[in-house]
Amino acid sequence: RSFHKHSPPPNYTHCGLFGDPHLRTFSDSFQTCKVQGAWPLIDNNYLNVQVTNTPVLPGSMATATSKLTIIFKSFQECVDQKVYQAEMDELPAAFADGSKNGGDKHGANSLKIIEKVSGQHIEIQAKYIGTTIVVRQVGRYLTFAVRMPEEVVKAVEEGDNQGLYLCLRGCPLNQQIDFQAFRSTNQATENQARQKGPSLPSSPEAFTYETAMAKCREKLPVEDLYFQSCVFDLLTTGDVNFTLAAYYAFEDVKMLHSNKDKLHLYERTRALKPANMASSEHSLTPLLFVPLLVLACLSQCPSLFL
Repeated sequence: RSFHKHSPPPNYTHCGLFGDPHLRTFSDSFQTCKVQGAWPLIDNNYLNVQVTNTPVLPGSMATATSKLTIIFKSFQECVDQKVYQAEMDELPAAFADGSKNGGDKHGANSLKIIEKVSGQHIEIQAKYIGTTIVVRQVGRYLTFAVRMPEEVVKAVEEGDNQGLYLCLRGCPLNQQIDFQAFRSTNQATENQARQKGPSLPSSPEAFTYETAMAKCREKLPVEDLYFQSCVFDLLTTGDVNFTLAAYYAFEDVKMLHSNKDKLHLYERTRALKPANMASSEHSLTPLLFVPLLVLACLSQCPSLFL
């Protein structure tokens, strides 16, 4: 209430990170990135969020979020500085100091942690800045989603280097994954396997493009980018838990995104300036794994795919 007490209701924005990892920025740009190691997801005057991504399998290009640190900075008379940390197999329902609210100040309850599902799903409400954060553990890895007013997103000190603030700027170009190249490689491998015949040993975790699509369709009937991300993750990891990661990421979008007409995304956006900064303008790049015929039809008759 205090956040917009003397001003119009804020314009809310959403950012999410899930899977291998897939990033939806505050401007609804959708990317899949390598970003191995520690990266700043959000960094403004009110809070800092950092994620650590580690390889899913030794030697694999697939990475997923194994650690998440959220720092709520001390804010006037409302809250003390609070730190929340989650890691693989450890999703606490309290801040690092054991508390569940913003401390001893008068507005302490304007920051609180709510446990939705023990060890699997927590929600942090920071009402003093109009922000809601959802953290989940799906399988061994973490997902992150946030709803935040635009003025909080842009609240940074002049001169601060925000170039690698992923939720705002997107992943650097050299950290983004080329899905077209991946699909070509995957299809070539499948064709070679078919030519060699059934004598090849098969693994229960191995997915073909067709079986991955069938598995993802069980949870994600609309073939949008969440569906395509699910397919990609099954092909790169073989871990069916990534199906649930994509499913819950979309469920969080439905809860947190303020524009219900923008829940589904169908086009990857990668509009980058030369210095690896994301532009506010969206450029269209090919759909993940979607045949050219479907892409052509989508451009002519988009209502068929909604």
